Amino acid sequence: MIEESGVVMAFDYGLRNIGIAIGQNITKSASTFYAIKAKEGEPDWTKLDSIVDEWEPTLFVVGDPFNMDGTKSEFQKRIFKFSTELKNRYEIRLHMMDERLTTKEAKERIKVESSGLKESANKHSISAQIILEDWFRSMN
Repeated sequence: MIEESGVVMAFDYGLRNIGIAIGQNITKSASTFYAIKAKEGEPDWTKLDSIVDEWEPTLFVVGDPFNMDGTKSEFQKRIFKFSTELKNRYEIRLHMMDERLTTKEAKERIKVESSGLKESANKHSISAQIILEDWFRSMN
């Protein structure tokens, strides 16, 4: 169940970049925000603290990278650790969302859009937007 209003923040986790998208429940729209740097999957928590403080999300949505056949991926262990830290640090509800094919769709969108971001960071931020768009669609 989603709240009547409120900001939803979505994440596409990566080892060097973590993409962030912002959306809101009223219009069920999502916008590419940007990517924060990560070192071996560990985010810049200080930067993330300021983003969370500024946007005051009521829900986090984190991409869950299943294999194409629906089995669990090795990368999910890292996602689980990140998601657990995220939920515990900010005490905000968290929902996992299947992210299969979001990277492929993000690469297609990058071909169409021109942006000053590096491709890897851009790919993660667009993937976060796709994850959030898919989550909003699944709530209908």
